[in-house]
Amino acid sequence: MTKPFSLSKSERLKSKKDIDTLFLSGKAFFVFPFKVFYRLIENEVVTEPLLFGITVPKKIFRRAVDRNSIKRKVREIYRVNKPELKKSLSEQHKTLHLMLVYVDKTNMPSKEMEPLLINVLKKVQLKCTETFI
Repeated sequence: MTKPFSLSKSERLKSKKDIDTLFLSGKAFFVFPFKVFYRLIENEVVTEPLLFGITVPKKIFRRAVDRNSIKRKVREIYRVNKPELKKSLSEQHKTLHLMLVYVDKTNMPSKEMEPLLINVLKKVQLKCTETFI
């Protein structure tokens, strides 16, 4: 079992098939500065209840250094704040595929980004629990 505040390879959304399915048949909502795509899957046996990915458009941030900086900040904030959502999904025997698209045109500092990402995670958790009540 992984540590609660880690972000291992098995917790990352990497499969092209999963990502394509997420964008085609998943649901989406917008909370500035993120466009959030999510897909809930009902499982009997849950190997990993939460798969996460982040993308920053090359069209907005031309330099890879800037894109990587934003992704690093988002992953760190997510890593620290995900245990509650993960626990909730485990109890429901569900798997959630979650992809965040950063759409702001500025490289926001971590201190400003953290409450926004926490808000996104709470909203996702609310949508996941209300779907299967």
